[in-house]
Amino acid sequence: MKFRNFINSRKLPWVIAGLSTIITVIIFPFLPSQIPMHFNVYDIVDDYSNKLQIFLLPLLQFIIVFFTGREKVKYILTHSKRFLSDIQYNWLVSGLCLLLVIAEVKILSAVF
Repeated sequence: MKFRNFINSRKLPWVIAGLSTIITVIIFPFLPSQIPMHFNVYDIVDDYSNKLQIFLLPLLQFIIVFFTGREKVKYILTHSKRFLSDIQYNWLVSGLCLLLVIAEVKILSAVF
């Protein structure tokens, strides 16, 4: 029951963002100076960036989690044409964070 409460709470997106940041900090020294940041339709890298930009994804996760926790933003997102329950809203935010983790893993897998 505790696990279900944790999964359905606002704590999960914070944990996802925190773990993503920790992994990024650990892997950062091993990255080359240029990392792939964009892939074309055929899954071929077509743009490279400075390795500092790998921190944009965890930063974006924290921004999403922080602003979606604000009551006004939550009210606007849950009271649109289709009402969302708190659990559905939390899953939506967690899903966005997991999507960014998948993007980060894709970038890191192209490096190594």
